[in-house]
Amino acid sequence: MPSTQAAPPPRRKQRPRIDDGSLGNQATRLACTLLDRAQIRAQFGGPVGFATPTYPYCQWLVGPDAFLALAVEPNVSFQNATQYVDTLETVKGLGQSAIIANTRYLYFTASGTTYWLLWQKVGDFSLLHTAQLVALAHDVLANVHPRAHLARRAPVAPGPPIYFAGDSTAAGPEWAWVTYHATTPQLRTLAEYQVGTGLVASDFFDWPLHILGVVAARRPRLVIYMGSANDGQDLLVAGAFRAVGSPDWRRVYAARVASVMSELVREGSKVLWIGEPAMSDPELSGEMQVIDEIYAQQAAKHPGVTFFNPGSVLNGPGGAYRGTIVIDGQPTVVRLDGIHLNIAGSAYLANFIAARVDRILGLRGS
Repeated sequence: MPSTQAAPPPRRKQRPRIDDGSLGNQATRLACTLLDRAQIRAQFGGPVGFATPTYPYCQWLVGPDAFLALAVEPNVSFQNATQYVDTLETVKGLGQSAIIANTRYLYFTASGTTYWLLWQKVGDFSLLHTAQLVALAHDVLANVHPRAHLARRAPVAPGPPIYFAGDSTAAGPEWAWVTYHATTPQLRTLAEYQVGTGLVASDFFDWPLHILGVVAARRPRLVIYMGSANDGQDLLVAGAFRAVGSPDWRRVYAARVASVMSELVREGSKVLWIGEPAMSDPELSGEMQVIDEIYAQQAAKHPGVTFFNPGSVLNGPGGAYRGTIVIDGQPTVVRLDGIHLNIAGSAYLANFIAARVDRILGLRGS
């Protein structure tokens, strides 16, 4: 007799979590063989973590709040590698060409391959560290045919439980968060900002792939992302450029945001996605409002993602730009240049970020 019990629904096949932070990129894995921890420690101190592929570069955590990154771009000319950046300093005697760029990368090229090194430490916004980076670049070129012990795959220790990423507008809030709030092991943070980046111009820096690579390698509990200030750009859709805020632009940009949110949650991270406050330039401010609307809509569709609009605590009446706010009873300048937050503004915003992190992670009784 046939069973009267309903058949169980078919089990949905789950995609495996990514377990290789390189995302299959050969050049990224190669980069991990071209420096060893002793060489990095000699220039920047330590302790230095194991080489970890986190596309598009290999990354070494250094001390509690810094990292070194090395990218290898085979068959990429120096001109193509540096086409989007400005030169701050020309470096002599390193490969065929070498510069320190406004992104704070040291770019150098030799034998048809371009490399770049990045040193980033929380709160270090001005020093270029040219001497240390150039010394490491010479080590890289000396190790292009890596010794056998360098080529072995090293173990990767779990990373900090929080990853705070974004463009240059995230730099100040990252500093304030790490300095004033990430003071316990459960809040230890890997902070990274990439100047001039976002989700639109992935040919310059591919945040969707990079942020997934970091999460795959480091396995943070929480990802904080603040990186839309450069996304007010037309998008190429079906062979034509579409203006910011147009229906096609909204659809394509929303799809990119949704994809990143989905992948991060699938990899096991909670997400705090931070928008931008109003800007002093009305056109840029309008673009940020469009982007914040998309973020809010997509976060509502993705359990595990929380959206925070910093304009809710930084903007003036009607969402207008406000460069001075009252903090502890005193009028306080909070903006640096009409776009970025200054020290006081970063510290102020970090208080609100901290409250949301507490709620997301269930900390301090929140």
